[in-house]
Amino acid sequence: MILRTTFENIYSFNEEVSVSFVAGKGSVHTSHVSRAIKRDDISALKFGIIYGANASGKSNVIKAIALLQQIASGRFPVGEFEPFKLSKSIRPVSKIEIEFKTYGRYFAYGIEFSINGIKEEWLYEINSRSEKKIFERVTSSDGNLFSFGDVNGDEETARFVKFLGEGTPIKKSFLSEYVGRNGKGLSPIKVAHGWFASGLRIIFPSTRFRGISFNAEQDESFHDATRKLLQYFNTGIVDIRRFPVNSKEETNLPDALLNQIISNSTPGKTALVAAPESNECFFFDFKADGSYSISKQKAVHRNDDDKEIVFEMDEESDGSIRLLDFIPMLIDLGQNDTDYMIDELDRSMHPLLSQKLIECYLHSLSKERDNQLIISTHECNLLNLDLIRSDEVWFVEKDKNGASQLVSLAEYKPRENIQKGYLQGRYSAIPFFAPIETLNWQRDEKA
Repeated sequence: MILRTTFENIYSFNEEVSVSFVAGKGSVHTSHVSRAIKRDDISALKFGIIYGANASGKSNVIKAIALLQQIASGRFPVGEFEPFKLSKSIRPVSKIEIEFKTYGRYFAYGIEFSINGIKEEWLYEINSRSEKKIFERVTSSDGNLFSFGDVNGDEETARFVKFLGEGTPIKKSFLSEYVGRNGKGLSPIKVAHGWFASGLRIIFPSTRFRGISFNAEQDESFHDATRKLLQYFNTGIVDIRRFPVNSKEETNLPDALLNQIISNSTPGKTALVAAPESNECFFFDFKADGSYSISKQKAVHRNDDDKEIVFEMDEESDGSIRLLDFIPMLIDLGQNDTDYMIDELDRSMHPLLSQKLIECYLHSLSKERDNQLIISTHECNLLNLDLIRSDEVWFVEKDKNGASQLVSLAEYKPRENIQKGYLQGRYSAIPFFAPIETLNWQRDEKA
């Protein structure tokens, strides 16, 4: 669960700003909070929502966290990020830090970096009153300088950890290097790395989870939940299934991609392949003798006579396809301690569908699970204190210098209709326009 994230000099963030999902002391919607049990625990919110006008920087909150996740997992991006560009002098070094909870433990992980690589990196195990250093890293022209906390093991283990640190490439996180080299002596690193690798899942507007029928085939409970959710959201789809394809030519997949799939096949395994230019999804089932069969994901509807009618995925609306991306997430959140972030929840979806999706998640919350969903959206139907807590809401707006600033709804202590207040500009985070009469965009007919 994300507790707090800090950004500096990255994308639209200039000076250091933070967004927090640590729960306040309010007594409303208590099911939305993973409450502190022990004295040093930290109470975390299970839901968060980020509002802002177009180009305000709300997507950059999620984009920066995704960047940190990518670097922590060992994939240093080339040319995929940039520092804040609107300062008089551009600073080359950016900073991102995140505090999070996983398996009942709390960590703070951060990096300072530039396009040339990682300048500083650190991991602390934290609680509400103290912090314990796991490692600190500073790079220079002379290499990596490390400072470690308590290393469990003998002197040989300590020497190996030091060797790993000094040999970590400048464009690779020590977090991923330690795990990739099966490091020993600093077990908290594996716990923290595991959260970045599989505990945090980020969905952008371009993200597609197209293998829903594959999961349904492997897990009947998943299949049953999928059918119920499809009917609840009233898409007209009653099921998602796989249907046979006669030959690889019928897939219309590029030859290079087909050859790659077949050459990299493993007997007894299934390869899931998303078509590059459509919503179609294919399954290649490889047999022990080297042969294979192909199937295709399709949507099933029912007509007035209750007869099943099969639709190609490309025949479904963008909103239905977008919903299919979210259904596996809802099922996962209902069953496991996982954390999701969605950028632009309302993209291609009706406002009421977005609202029902969030209501479905909030209704499923249980004190037995430490799960979390954080979204960015324009959808103001969600601004309802009967549905959400004020400390779950954050607004992003640009200051006079073009830098994104973050402010919590809890700072306003709202009592009135917050949806109306938002649209009237009380909390900023909406676009402001000059009178249209001053635009003067049409040609002067007299000219």
